[in-house]
Amino acid sequence: MAIGNIADFVKELQNIPKMKNYELFFRGHSDLNYGLEPSIYRNKRLISNENKLFKEFIIRTPSDFLNEKSALEKLVKMQHYGLPTRLLDITTNPLVALYFASSSKGKRDGKVVAFKVPKKDIKYYDSDTVSVIANIAKRPSSFSVEKIRDLSTKEFNDEIGYLIHEIKEEKSYFQSIINPEDIERVVAVKVKQSNNRIIKQSGAFLIFGIDGHKTKPAKIPNEWILNLDSTGVDFNINNDSKENIINELNVLGINESTLFPELENQAKYLKKYYG
Repeated sequence: MAIGNIADFVKELQNIPKMKNYELFFRGHSDLNYGLEPSIYRNKRLISNENKLFKEFIIRTPSDFLNEKSALEKLVKMQHYGLPTRLLDITTNPLVALYFASSSKGKRDGKVVAFKVPKKDIKYYDSDTVSVIANIAKRPSSFSVEKIRDLSTKEFNDEIGYLIHEIKEEKSYFQSIINPEDIERVVAVKVKQSNNRIIKQSGAFLIFGIDGHKTKPAKIPNEWILNLDSTGVDFNINNDSKENIINELNVLGINESTLFPELENQAKYLKKYYG
């Protein structure tokens, strides 16, 4: 039975078992069939031109990137302004995910995806693993490890010298050794609370490496996704109940105005509220 109100949702949350070596993250989809992949991979032309998108955005707005020193920080800002990236937004607040699952009424039920991410796969903004994955964004569409993934570590690193060069631009101390497995991983990353939207949305990200070739995203391990295992947790959101859920969340202070604190969104919310 799909969730029809906040009480149903909280009841389902209580069914999640406590897990000592994991952390919970959530993501809301207004369409339950929506794929768990970053926006850059939803269009073949976009992923084929990822390196150009990355550099062109900075070329056109250089003053806006003066404080972003790492590739991750740049990707976070690009994501914030709607440029497709290899980041996927997640949150530590399940009610924020419920808002996104309910915010657009269409023909399908929504869904909140709950992730139980092993602590070893949760990184911080300054992680070397995150730097490796983030800098893949600068590599051309031909970038691939399919033919070299089985080489020795030294031979592998000799073959990906350009990626190491990109990483050293932000981390001069970076050792010229990359674990081949890191390039083909998905990790959760806790970023600096550098803008109000991330703060208000209790935001974090999944950052995607590649599956052999740059045009194919790394896969989220199935065991991370609670909805796919045997817990019986059901986070499908009834399409006909979305408006009611949004109204209930508004009472709790979770709405367009609080989650998107920029001025244009304040105006949009007030016009809707008082119109």
